[in-house]
This record gives sequence, structure tokens and C-alpha cells, in this order.
Amino acid sequence: MSLTNEQFEKIKRVYEQRRLENDYALRRRKDEIAEKIPGIKNLDEEMISLSMKNARVMVSEEDPARRAEALDELRKKIDAISGKKRALLSEHGYTEDYLDPSFHCSACRDTGFVNGEKCSCFKKLEVESLYDASQLEHILEENNFSRMSTRFYKGEELRAFEEAVRQCRSFIEAFPSGRNLMLFGPVGIGKSFLSGCVAKELLDRGFSILYFSAQQLFLSVSSVYYGKEKDELNSLYERLFSSDLLIIDDLGTEQVNEFTRSQLFTVLNERARRHRSVLTSTNFNLEELRQTYTDRLFSRLADNCDILHLTGKDIRLQKKIEASYGS
Repeated sequence: MSLTNEQFEKIKRVYEQRRLENDYALRRRKDEIAEKIPGIKNLDEEMISLSMKNARVMVSEEDPARRAEALDELRKKIDAISGKKRALLSEHGYTEDYLDPSFHCSACRDTGFVNGEKCSCFKKLEVESLYDASQLEHILEENNFSRMSTRFYKGEELRAFEEAVRQCRSFIEAFPSGRNLMLFGPVGIGKSFLSGCVAKELLDRGFSILYFSAQQLFLSVSSVYYGKEKDELNSLYERLFSSDLLIIDDLGTEQVNEFTRSQLFTVLNERARRHRSVLTSTNFNLEELRQTYTDRLFSRLADNCDILHLTGKDIRLQKKIEASYGS
């Protein structure tokens, strides 16, 4: 899992809070039972006394056989007291485990780990944290493979789309490979949809995804860059450089100038150095990209990159036309 230290600490605090809640709830139940079933307190005191004897036997008795015999006898007495407690609880209308500790997750007992490995509940919190950081949750409710349809594609357009889907799935299965992915073609033919499909699959597998439209990316960078808040700028750069996958959607819709070119090159270059993948989508064709971003930057964009060309008519427009005829 690719969590930041801040995200990891936040998950740890979730478990700390759960344990505090469990302890508080158990104390409340114990106070309730002490008031309603006074005999329980005497049994608890007996249990404490026997547990202390148990500890003393472990320390003082040197003969292994006699120690085992004494411990076995003590355990039988402790079990008998536990049975009396359960019986008392049942007689008063409580479940026999009413005074047992309770947990949000019984597998890890709210520690987050089982036999030194992350519990499934910890992994679930990791994925939730990664979704929150990606800010993609609502987008991915629609943009995912389960919602994919090919009914607006025909002939060569369909074959191109199916090949793009195949390569996107290959990209996912090979991840993290350090390779990049570029989707290009006209407006509304499924580039952003496929980007979302890739993002969802990787998020669900626990990888960190950072998504920006091109406009949003360079506005974010410029606002902190010219604001001269060094810590904020370094923090943004670190997020851009270190996420497992950076998605830049609609490249070319931003205001392209020397600043945006230099920032894009910096991001691409540093991510290549760290073997971090970038997924870009653009309405430009390859020659338009080269002319807009210069040979040097285009070379960095295309380096170690699978380039997928989608063709066809604007699906969003086709859906609107279809809806208007149906209404």
C-alpha cells in the first residue's frame, strides 16, 4: 500500500479511538452488572486472587511436574468461576458473553494486524484513505469497467476501443511497472472513461492515485509557486512526484506557456526518475502535441509510454440525441 506517513498515522488513530470506545463500553457494562448482580463482584475478586496465585506458582515452583499440576488445578477453579459468572448473567437476562471485550473487528481485536500481517479491516481503511486522497470516488461510480458499453462504437472504431481496453487492462495487471499510458483522440470518445477505469482498479488494489485535469494541475502549481509558500509548494511537488499513478486529463486544455511547459517537464522527469507511472489523455493528435509542447517535452511524454489512439463520434453528444428522441 502506498500511504503517506500522514495517512498511516490517521489510520492508527482510528484504531486507537476504537480501542478507547471498546474499553469505555466494557467499563459501562461492568458498572451496570455490578449494580444489578452484586454477586458478580465477589466472583471477580475470586478470579483476581486465583490469577495472582497462578502467577506465583509460575515463579516459585521449580519442579515442572508439580508446577503443571498446580496450574492445572488453578485453571479448573478459574473455569468454574467463569461458568458461575455466565450462569448468573443468563439468569438475569444477559448474554453469557456480556462482560467479554467487544471489537469492531474480532479477527485483529482492533489492532489492525493478525500474526504481524495487516488485517483485512486495515486494508479496507487504506483503500478508503486512498480514495479520499484521489478525490475520484464520485467520478468512479460511473467511470469503471462494470459500466462499460461498446454500443456507440462500430467497425474500426470498435476495434480501436477494444484494443485500448485490452491495453488498459494489461497496464493494470503489470502495475507498478514504471511504464506510462497515453490516450488520444477526439472529444467524448471514452478517454476519460478509460482513465477512470484504470484509476478504480488500481485504487481497489491499494495503489495511490492522483488525478488532475490539466487546467487544475497547472492552476494548483502556479497558485503555490507564485504564492512563494515554500513548504506548500514542496508538499504539492512531493504528492505529484510520489503517488503511484498520476493522471493528467485533457492535456492541452490548459494555457500552454513556458511556465506550464517547464512544470510539466519537471513532473514527468522526476516521476520517470522515481519509476512512477503517468496516464495522460488529450484531444490533440501526436503532431499537435509535439508542436505545442516542443520536441524535448514530447519526447519525455512519449518515453516508455503505450500510446492508444481512440476514434469515433462524441458519445456524450450521441447520448443526448438518443435521450431527446426517447423523451
